[in-house]
Amino acid sequence: MRHFLMVLCATSLVAGCSAPAPDAADDARSQEAASAAAELSPVDPAGPSGWGPTRGEIEQARSLVGAMSLGTRAWQVLMPAFWGYSADDVSPAEAARNQASHGNDTVSEALQDHGYGGLFVKPEAIQDATQVHDLVDVLHAEGDGPADLPLLVSVDQEGGVVQRIKEGVTRVPTARSIGQTGNPRLARRVARNNGEEMRALGFTMMLAPVADVDTAANEVVASRSYSSDYGEVAAMVKASVRGYLDAGIIPVVKHFPGHGSVSGDSHRSLPVQDKSVAELMNSDLKPFRSVIEAGVPAIMTGHIAVPALEAEVPSSLSPGMVQGVLRERLGFAGLVVTDSQGMGPVNGPYGSAEGAVRSLLAGNDLVLNSPDVTKAHRAVVRSVRAGRLPAVRLSDAATRVVAIRLYQQRIGADQPDLSVLRSPEHLADAAQVAAGG
Repeated sequence: MRHFLMVLCATSLVAGCSAPAPDAADDARSQEAASAAAELSPVDPAGPSGWGPTRGEIEQARSLVGAMSLGTRAWQVLMPAFWGYSADDVSPAEAARNQASHGNDTVSEALQDHGYGGLFVKPEAIQDATQVHDLVDVLHAEGDGPADLPLLVSVDQEGGVVQRIKEGVTRVPTARSIGQTGNPRLARRVARNNGEEMRALGFTMMLAPVADVDTAANEVVASRSYSSDYGEVAAMVKASVRGYLDAGIIPVVKHFPGHGSVSGDSHRSLPVQDKSVAELMNSDLKPFRSVIEAGVPAIMTGHIAVPALEAEVPSSLSPGMVQGVLRERLGFAGLVVTDSQGMGPVNGPYGSAEGAVRSLLAGNDLVLNSPDVTKAHRAVVRSVRAGRLPAVRLSDAATRVVAIRLYQQRIGADQPDLSVLRSPEHLADAAQVAAGG
């Protein structure tokens, strides 16, 4: 039998809005308070939020979240990894209905009953474009909802050394080679092309582009960075974000507050950023500030310690970094996604349960790749009931997740046909990058 292995707010949701509803341990009471506050502040449904969804979509998301149980809200803020299957004699459609690794639920039951906001498709689940298309199609068929909202199905398809789907799609140039062209318009086209091909395969979220500025010759960053110049990286990342949005896919800019000026590999150990916050604002944070001002919908927090705020604590778990710097100083009101919880700096000292709770307490909205998603879910629910994690914080996080799904449903309504894969136009743009622009 071929089995899938699924390891399965303090800031307003609208930039410039008033403070959130007060904290409350009791879930139902916090929802009533949030609803009452919303009634006192009617919004223009078509008005912009500053990060993607309209104000009306945010209110719709708030309403959908308000109707969810505590357990369902907790599933919304978890994006477990989808590991794939272990044999070659069953179709992806059949495999997607086989046993999952958490309990006795089938994948179908897990997606429908648990109500995940999204799934992260791991390299182990990927063979080629045709297989991935069939696989993602099943994930949407089983997991879309409520109200037919598209599941956030994400993939690492940056290009270069981080291109998970290689067969049947255009080979995406490295960020460094794109940056060397000095042509943001070309960067936008390459991102749009990549986004169109991923949308044709059914993906709705792209874990790219990289906003790290490679000033320390960090081998983890290397060609994944557009440049060693802050301004050049900012221009290329901003153009790439626009390209992905042109294609109808949600980009997640990473790895806040920047991995390019530290040594070490955050997959294994905790890199330390010795700059002060003021120094970071004038260096590594410049690309993030640029895309925030341009309305980026989602940012990923990295597992990098900044002792100026909290020693030996990854930025992804640091309220000072997520809430204090990203939310308050940079004014980002959008979706904050953690880097993988399976990486050493989180999974080692904290584990799935504590890692998820601390991520939400810090101000993140979507917890990526908890190694044991069932433990993560139980810990989130338990922390709300115990009053450690304010119910309104969980509701705000879930509201951002649902709002992003509404936004993607709107901008990605016209899913491209598979004919866009390796189209002459896409190949020509990749060749232009290879030729130097």
